[in-house]
Amino acid sequence: MKRVVMSMLIVLVSAALGAAFQSYLPVSAAAKESSPHDNLAVWAGHWKVRIDTKETQFGHASTEYFDARCSFFPHGTFLFCDYLSLQPNAEANGGVADDISLFYYSDVDKTFKYTNVPPAGGPHENTMQVNGNIWTRPFQIATRSGETAKAREIYTFVPPDKQLGRLEISTDNGEHWTVVNEAVGTREP
Repeated sequence: MKRVVMSMLIVLVSAALGAAFQSYLPVSAAAKESSPHDNLAVWAGHWKVRIDTKETQFGHASTEYFDARCSFFPHGTFLFCDYLSLQPNAEANGGVADDISLFYYSDVDKTFKYTNVPPAGGPHENTMQVNGNIWTRPFQIATRSGETAKAREIYTFVPPDKQLGRLEISTDNGEHWTVVNEAVGTREP
């Protein structure tokens, strides 16, 4: 009788351990997947940004410097970045340019959203395509001739503290892209 009870106990313990182990596997695997919050966190921090604009049909060569501070709002759903130019800006009537961007993840359509709010012109909302450490924001711009061109900003995060960016414009519906500017951002300690 003792043997039968002991055998049953071993079977029950083995079954319980097996079930616990099986239920542990999906939880630990899910814990390793990154959440939208984790993806947004690559933007967080104090960034020093240098933007080199190239001589193209879209503008003249120049270099601009920005101080960017990005952080989550208190409840952690939304991340905002405040971009302040560190030199006078012609578009800001000789003053400094200061605008904000808001990043968040939409559970409804499963996309990252980006809203930029400059002091003049109101908000502009786009989606961000995220592929690993590369964030791409496709949008359209009006050209000097009054037509519409495709544009995209591409940000590549290089661990631990660097982001590379570039703005590209296509006037032939995405067949060819012109690099308008390139940026390097370095996260401050």
